[in-house]
Amino acid sequence: MSAVAHISEYKTGRFYSDEYRGDMSWNGYEHNVLLRNDGCERGGAPRFVDVAMALGADDVLDSRGVAFVDFDNDGDLDLAINHNPGDNDRQTVPASLLRNDVGQRRHWLAVELVGTQGNRDAVGAVVYTEAGDLQQMRLREAGSGYASQHSGRLYFGLGDHQRVDRLWVRWPNGSEESFDRLAVDQLVRIIEGEGLEELPLQRAIDASVGTSAERETAPGQGP
Repeated sequence: MSAVAHISEYKTGRFYSDEYRGDMSWNGYEHNVLLRNDGCERGGAPRFVDVAMALGADDVLDSRGVAFVDFDNDGDLDLAINHNPGDNDRQTVPASLLRNDVGQRRHWLAVELVGTQGNRDAVGAVVYTEAGDLQQMRLREAGSGYASQHSGRLYFGLGDHQRVDRLWVRWPNGSEESFDRLAVDQLVRIIEGEGLEELPLQRAIDASVGTSAERETAPGQGP
């Protein structure tokens, strides 16, 4: 339906109301998708498979933003998804929190940066890691997406690698620091010019919350 052809009715806001939209997205019946990276096909093209239905992530809510954050502090990244309320009567819709209970079965490293020479959040810094033949890079960003913000903590998935051979940071002012032979499955906090501190992540999992297939909700609109 063209909004231009029905401009007077469009301006009343009726098309945004829950009575008009029902329980579906304002744009239709689009389910959220969650894409699993299955590597490259025979020609080099990447292949992704939608696993949202199998994992309970295929909402039909009007989702507008997603953030990655380890909100249960177990070493893997979980998802927080924002939703549009849809009309003026409902001020908020609870965010959907999708807990990842699979990722911590492999090795990982979490990195927190603290700037001292520039901005304290170290926005603009780049962290590189080498673990065997696995090389990765993460950028400390100030923003990450519409109506959402990823965690400032940087995560590196390490698979079966038992250690990080080398980690180095390029700070926003161009200076660099490097560290060798780091243990995996831990949080490291790097303070610019002051070295590295190794910290265990404190697990914050409540056993009564349920399994990874369950979807949790939390009050408030933002993640």
